[in-house]
Amino acid sequence: MKLPSFPFLASAFVEVLRRFPLVMAAAFIGTGAIMYMLECDNNELEKDFIKIALTCSLGLSAMLCAALVNEKWQLKMPLQLLPHLVALGLVVLYYFSLRWFDFDSVQTPVRYFGLNLAAHLGVAFIPYLDGSPVKDFWEYNKRLFGNFMVGAFYSLVIFAGLAIAILAVDQLFNLDIDENIYGHLFVIIAGVFNTAFFLAHFPKRFDFTAEATENQAIATATSPYTTSFKNLTKFILIPIVLIYFLILYAFSTKILVTWELPEGWVGKLVLGFSVAGILTYLLNFMLVEYDDSALVKGFRKWFFYVLLPMVVLLFVAIGRRMYDYGVTEPRYVVAIAGIWLLLMSLYFIASRKDNIKFIPISLAFFSVLTVIGPFSAFRASERNQTSRLMAILEKNNMLKDGKAVPASDTLSTEEAGQFRGGIEYLTRNGYFEEMAPIFGLPKDSVPDWQATDKLISSLGIANIPSTQTYCYINFKERNQRELGVAGYEYVYQVYSYDKNKSTPAFTGFTLSEGGSGLQYYLDGEKKDSFNLVPFCKQLHERIQCNASEQPDSLATYHAIGVEREAVFHATSISYEPNENWKLREFSGQILLRKKQ
Repeated sequence: MKLPSFPFLASAFVEVLRRFPLVMAAAFIGTGAIMYMLECDNNELEKDFIKIALTCSLGLSAMLCAALVNEKWQLKMPLQLLPHLVALGLVVLYYFSLRWFDFDSVQTPVRYFGLNLAAHLGVAFIPYLDGSPVKDFWEYNKRLFGNFMVGAFYSLVIFAGLAIAILAVDQLFNLDIDENIYGHLFVIIAGVFNTAFFLAHFPKRFDFTAEATENQAIATATSPYTTSFKNLTKFILIPIVLIYFLILYAFSTKILVTWELPEGWVGKLVLGFSVAGILTYLLNFMLVEYDDSALVKGFRKWFFYVLLPMVVLLFVAIGRRMYDYGVTEPRYVVAIAGIWLLLMSLYFIASRKDNIKFIPISLAFFSVLTVIGPFSAFRASERNQTSRLMAILEKNNMLKDGKAVPASDTLSTEEAGQFRGGIEYLTRNGYFEEMAPIFGLPKDSVPDWQATDKLISSLGIANIPSTQTYCYINFKERNQRELGVAGYEYVYQVYSYDKNKSTPAFTGFTLSEGGSGLQYYLDGEKKDSFNLVPFCKQLHERIQCNASEQPDSLATYHAIGVEREAVFHATSISYEPNENWKLREFSGQILLRKKQ
């Protein structure tokens, strides 16, 4: 495979800017936001730029969908502006709906991936909403898939080559190049080059059957499959999918023999294998017209018949989880995916046309339905968890005039555990607002762990240990000029996720291997360690697991190492309050000096 020349890339890049200006604008802005995040030390600014990056990522596909509407239906001014204005309006609305990632909640990532999936699928089917032939639809998406794979390969080669060159120069000439340059390089290549390369090869027309008729050389071609594409589909993907389903069928047989319901990640396996099988089905769809082998024909004919029992297994697995623990966003997403797979199976079994456009269109519909509106995963989870709590209160006669009252009898251990788990789930995911007045609390209150303990105790419910496994504490951020650096030699801005001790010539702090504190590295060599377990215990004794912003007077800890002493000014810290007292994450500033 020959890499493209620089003159070709330059001319193609200019053409892409002319054809897809708004798409490339989103790529540039998103790339710039991520590059800024790599250097940002301000938590609040970093949050804003993450919002920008997520919005631009979604905007790429949304703006491309708008451009496809114009190109497909040849809209003229001023109608040509309408698709772009609609896409831009939706993207801006998404930006203002964003909230900062809460790693105890899945709302933001679930909504982002659902909308992003729908936007990408829109690129796949929008030009064919007018009843165009299925063959054209398949050829169009085959080209998109091929362009994406080739672009990803080129991007990887370019990144690897430049990264190795930078590393060689750094090591040979001792330039002490900031290792963030590798992150910047990757972001630029993935965000700008890869996007531009994909768009440079984007189809300029969508009626490939008419194109073949006009060009007799193409019309006489025997197959749209290259040898490598055919071998990938026939001899690799189809056998792998068949092996996967043999495994799942063997597991289903075990369930029938032992009569034990599935647990754990069975649903995820079924869902993953099913999606892989549908992708293989799509790649194989046209091969039956050019290859009469039993394997190819049999896979296309019987795939959805084979898939249907696995969908039943998926429903059994996720149904049991929902019955035992209630509806949560991930479980709801799996259940919706199961409904989609069921519709796919029934449609292709009953239909004589096998219109594969139905696959991306229906999946896009379910993706949006899952993350927006009254039937979204968030509303369904909130309703279910709230109803489970209300059921416990009503069953134990703990409701009087719409308010919760202490239990007259001791709740079972199972119910007490379900009650605490429900309260924690609602507070962690921002769903406690409707339940707060029932417990005599303001509607906008969000109880922390300590308040949850008091609430449960006040209702006469046995205080089952929390289902949470760690504490997260956030402190008021302190200006570095207020640190009081007199007498110290170094000041470090530290983040547990920022650096890796395996990086050559790394200088800074990392989590210790056992999680008991911090390790100090100088030029890649470990120099000292500091125990922060006493700090975690001190915090836990004072404020428990209160994640709300705490005064900076509690954020300072003086730690003594083997050869050095340090003052840690935390902006946030996360730890496990159990017998091990394991430190999980940290951020803040560290003052360091030799022992006095």
